Amino acid sequence: MYKLSKTNKKLLIFSLFLFIIFSSLSLIKTDYYFMSPGPPYQWDIDYGDAENFDFEGNLYQLTVRRDEANALIYAWSYVSNSVDLYPREVILPKGVSPEELSQISIQNMKTSENVAIAVALKYLGYDITSKGDGVSVVGILDDSPVKDKLKRGDLLNSINNDEISSASEFIAMLRTYDIGDTVKIGLIRDVEGNLKNLEIETKLIEHVEYEGEPMVGFLATTVNERFDFPFEIDIKTGNVGGPSAGLMMALNVYNNLIPEDITNSLVIAGTGTIEIDGSVGPVGGVKQKVIAAKRAGAELILVPTANFEEAKPLETESTEIVAIDTFDEALQVISEYSSR
Repeated sequence: MYKLSKTNKKLLIFSLFLFIIFSSLSLIKTDYYFMSPGPPYQWDIDYGDAENFDFEGNLYQLTVRRDEANALIYAWSYVSNSVDLYPREVILPKGVSPEELSQISIQNMKTSENVAIAVALKYLGYDITSKGDGVSVVGILDDSPVKDKLKRGDLLNSINNDEISSASEFIAMLRTYDIGDTVKIGLIRDVEGNLKNLEIETKLIEHVEYEGEPMVGFLATTVNERFDFPFEIDIKTGNVGGPSAGLMMALNVYNNLIPEDITNSLVIAGTGTIEIDGSVGPVGGVKQKVIAAKRAGAELILVPTANFEEAKPLETESTEIVAIDTFDEALQVISEYSSR
């Protein structure tokens, strides 16, 4: 029968002690969410009967892991440079459950997918039209100036009398204004079973995640957004959520529908939301996304201009980070880099 030495006994007791401590910390909740690098994705895309082409390089979409932080992760964030903490109210507005936030994130991904496909097809010369039935309010931030003006379920349909039919139109129109500007928002509200047309005024505040970006301060989703595509395209996004995949989805679709490979067999990664006009918007967790890109061996990383200052310090001799504002700029940067 094997007998433990005194040294081994001490190591075993110490190991059990650490196990108990770490297990206990993992059960303690905090008031924070955390972000850490997620896996890069190379989308599997189904084009139905449309002619499409494989390419040798990579156009990776970058992701983050975002979840509630227990005490163990909270402590680890002070040791690891790749983990950041965010107050719960920044990620999860009051009145919105984690499950609802997840569903909103997946819906945002679906919207982003359709917009990305539309951008790529429009760049290829197709005439693409879209419609939505308005922007539905699904949650309101505690510090939002519209906290006592909007309600969940309100259907927004105009900004300063300019009609909007989708969340992407709403965001694109907000970007034509500055932080501190006052705007009028038209909406329809269900009041005891009766639909009423209302209008509110509010000042635009700085986005809680994206420096320099204006926002109203609520979570929204498009009601029944519909796109008229010339053929079916299905991007297999799985359970990945959020709008930040837009740019890279558009680049993947575009590269699959042309004979030449824009990557020239290079490993390229990127992140950024995309609007129907091809403009690229900021994202959260850019530090974690750049770390994930470098781990995947990316030689070129595309980031929105608004995120460039945060991303630039992570650049190395083997990984170049470039800021872009539009889909067209992204194509130009890739073309110049891949032709070196």
